Amino acid sequence: MTSREASQAPLEFGGPLGVAALLILLPATMFHLLLAARSGPARLLALPAYLPGLEELWSPWALLLLFIWLGLQVALYLLPARKALVAPASALAPGGNSGNSMYDFFLGRELNPRLGSFDFKYFCELRPGLIGWVFINLALLMQEAELRGSPSLAMWLVNGFQLLYVGDALWYEESVLTTMDIIHDGFGFMLVFGDLAWVPFTYSLQAQFLLYHPQPLGLPMALLICLLK
Repeated sequence: MTSREASQAPLEFGGPLGVAALLILLPATMFHLLLAARSGPARLLALPAYLPGLEELWSPWALLLLFIWLGLQVALYLLPARKALVAPASALAPGGNSGNSMYDFFLGRELNPRLGSFDFKYFCELRPGLIGWVFINLALLMQEAELRGSPSLAMWLVNGFQLLYVGDALWYEESVLTTMDIIHDGFGFMLVFGDLAWVPFTYSLQAQFLLYHPQPLGLPMALLICLLK
């Protein structure tokens, strides 16, 4: 597809103005959901009573751990010796070649950016976010055990079911090659933020909620939930 043909693709998300709003609203929404899960009433439309200061939000140690985590995932991604998919460097995503820099930054200009055999999009689609989601859940389970002596049955179920989901996704990792994210969407802010921030920090909201708002769950109801799952 030539650059001219790609630039004629219809704009999504309300065009440049829409994606400009999403660049702010997506991180703000994620932050609000996390604060709401920790607040007393845990109401989605209520403003959190407590807003952390900048000194609580910034931690050089946490940033270092993040880069170590990503580096470990990159090493594990490159470790197996297998054939890499080859894509021309000029391959552009149909929706991310509009000519508007902000819009293209949000949607992603290149379809599958690579560095040698390392495919950034394929790597980010599952590994850092999904595995990070499992580790956040596990950390919340351990924190509940520290606070209350042992994890609740509800917390065990949330961790178990979501671990099963992530394990299935990683076991059939190659299936992601057939998804819209891989074959159509460019690798821009939308996918990067979604893969590395939105997935681990919003998909773990159930465990966050249970930590701050414990829910009693009897064994019969737990068995019924397992049967439904």
